[in-house]
Amino acid sequence: MPIEEPEVDDYSAEDIRKQVARVLRDLGNPDPPVKLDEVRDLLKLDLDYYSKTDLGLFDEVSHRVKVGGKLLLRKPGRMIDAVQKAGLRALLFQDDRRILIDDAVPVPKHRHIEAHEIIHDITPWHRDFLLGDNELTLNPECHDIIEAEANYGASQLLFLMERFAQEARDMELCWDSIQALKKRYGNTVTTTLWHVVKERNPSHPVVGLISRHPRRPKIGGGPNGESCRHFIPSHGFRNFFPHVVATDIYRIVKSYVDFRSRGPTGETSVAMKDANGEMWEFRFESFCNGYDLLTFGVALKRLPTIA
Repeated sequence: MPIEEPEVDDYSAEDIRKQVARVLRDLGNPDPPVKLDEVRDLLKLDLDYYSKTDLGLFDEVSHRVKVGGKLLLRKPGRMIDAVQKAGLRALLFQDDRRILIDDAVPVPKHRHIEAHEIIHDITPWHRDFLLGDNELTLNPECHDIIEAEANYGASQLLFLMERFAQEARDMELCWDSIQALKKRYGNTVTTTLWHVVKERNPSHPVVGLISRHPRRPKIGGGPNGESCRHFIPSHGFRNFFPHVVATDIYRIVKSYVDFRSRGPTGETSVAMKDANGEMWEFRFESFCNGYDLLTFGVALKRLPTIA
């Protein structure tokens, strides 16, 4: 199944925003893009990289690495197997004030991963849960929530909280706007799309999808061969269209996407029925970054009821 992160509850979200606001205030409320090296200097955190073949490192840290609050195997060789199976991408050692990122992870993803670990560090209730982060959840009832909170906080940090949200809401939702915001805030087009969708007006139905390219099957896809990797509904979309799932959106995408493997790959308008039986006109547009197919759908208007 494609990954749809659990919603961060209002209490936790407010607490995380306060932590991020404090960091930004201590940095002098910087203009975008936020410089993560300055954030780490403020928090006295170092950044380094590790290889999953580095037995010396795992011998050093094997007694401290946790996933979902559980200690991993103590023997370095067996621990490497566990790390690979868990898909760990980064490690946070608060005692050493050190973040380690897997050097096999593509460089464009490093910025979000680094911010994710920073949020673990500044969020008090995360400290007892984990030192390692994985691609797929190991503990759906606990780890998944902690990871969603860290991703939420990372977005708040990287996109400067309400500053991005206000800018995004004032711009037309199109790929030119997303690319402009990507450049201004220094993040990937994927994370920018994600945050644009999530920060829409709560009453406005918008949906995002990160998926396989229907015409280029080697591009994108979920971890277990699924067509869809991430399903991203806005609050407004979830309120009006709780019955719509990732495969429904992917079916629409397949109807219009062309063969291009870079840049815009097509658009269409479709009518969708909400939970109350009312019809809405949506505009869908897709874009390929060479790794995934990125799609957004935005509600344009309610359609008149035909008697």
